[in-house]
Amino acid sequence: MNILEESAEAFTIDVPTNKVDVTRDADVIEEILRIYGYNKVETPTTVSSVLSFAPTPNPFKVRNLIADLLTSSGFNEMMATSMTRSDYYKKHLPQDEDSLVYVNNTSNQHLDLMRPSMLFSGLETIVNNQNRQNQDLKLYEFGKTYFKKVIDGEGNRDYFEEQHISLFVTGQNNAENWHQKENKVNFYTLKAYVEHMMVRLGILPSSVQCTSIKDNDDVFTYGLKYHRGKQNIVSFGSLDGNIALGMGIKQEVFYADFDFDTILQILKKHKMKYQAMSKYPAVRRDLALVLNKSVGYNEVLGIAVKTGGKQLQATNLFDVYENEEQIGANKKSCSVSFIFQDDNKTLKDKDIDKVMSKLIATYEKKLNALIRK
Repeated sequence: MNILEESAEAFTIDVPTNKVDVTRDADVIEEILRIYGYNKVETPTTVSSVLSFAPTPNPFKVRNLIADLLTSSGFNEMMATSMTRSDYYKKHLPQDEDSLVYVNNTSNQHLDLMRPSMLFSGLETIVNNQNRQNQDLKLYEFGKTYFKKVIDGEGNRDYFEEQHISLFVTGQNNAENWHQKENKVNFYTLKAYVEHMMVRLGILPSSVQCTSIKDNDDVFTYGLKYHRGKQNIVSFGSLDGNIALGMGIKQEVFYADFDFDTILQILKKHKMKYQAMSKYPAVRRDLALVLNKSVGYNEVLGIAVKTGGKQLQATNLFDVYENEEQIGANKKSCSVSFIFQDDNKTLKDKDIDKVMSKLIATYEKKLNALIRK
C-alpha cells in the first residue's frame, strides 16, 4: 500500500483494489500488525475496560422473547425483503401516493417501493407455500415499514420508518388424524395468540382499550384494536376477502399487525410483577345481563375492572343468548362470571355482595342493563 501523504498525526495510503477487506482505519492497523508481528507488541501491565449499558427494555431480548413464544406455539418465522411491488398498493390496497417511498431498482424493476405495510410480504409467503401444497400456515415476521409524512405547515415531507411484528394464520388448526376432526382457524384462534403474546410481555388486555374495527376498514373485514389512547398496540382480524383473492388465496386469512415501537415504549414504563399464590379460597359469582346488541363485551369488562376493586381477580363471558320472544328485539343476554379472592383473608358473603351490588348498579346506569334472575 503506497503512502500518499504523511505527517506527525496521520498518513494517507492508497489501498489497491485487490484489498477489498480494507475499508477503514482499523483494517489498515490490522495489516500493519500482521506484517510487523503480533508477538512484538508488548503486553500491557494493566487492563482497562469500559462499562456498556443496554437500553431498557433491550429490543433484542424482547424480540427473542416473542420469537421463542411464537415458535413454541407452532409458528414459523419468515423473512421478507423491505422492497415490494407498487402494483399491490394500486390494485388491492390504495394509498396516498405522497406518503409512499419509491426506489429506482434497476436490477428488479417490479420491486420499486419500500413497503408501507407488512401485509403483502406475508401474503406472498402464503401463496408460495400454497403453491407447494402447504395449506395450513402459522407465520410471523419482524420488520420495518417505510413512509413519508408532513413535518411542517408548508406541506414538506420527511422519511420515517416503523418497527412491526406481523402474524398470519390460515388453513386448519390441527393436522388431520383419525380421532379428531379437522377444524379451521378462525378469528378467536388468532385472538388467543395475540392475547397470549401480550400477557407474556406483561400487557394485560384488560389494562388497555379495545375498539372494534369498522366494516369500512381497508384491510380487515372485521377485527379488533388494542390501544392506549392514540398509541396502537395491535390491530388484528379477518383479512378482507378481495385482497386475499387478488393475491390468489382462496381460503380465509387472519392477520395481526403489532406496533413494536409502541410495545417498547409501554415496556419502558412497565415492570412485570410476581406474587405468591393466595392461600385463601376464590369465590365465583355470575350475572346474566340483558344488553343492547350494540354493547360490546369490552364495555362490560371495562366497568368490571374499574368498579370491582383489587379483590376482583378475573372476569369471563361464558354464554351469549339471543331470543326476541323472551328478551326482546335487538337484545342479547350475556352471562358473565366474576372471580373474587383476597391474599390476606377469606372473603365473606357480605364483602362480595357489596361489590356485586355496586357492579349491578353501574351496569344498569351506564349500559341500561337488565339483570336476569
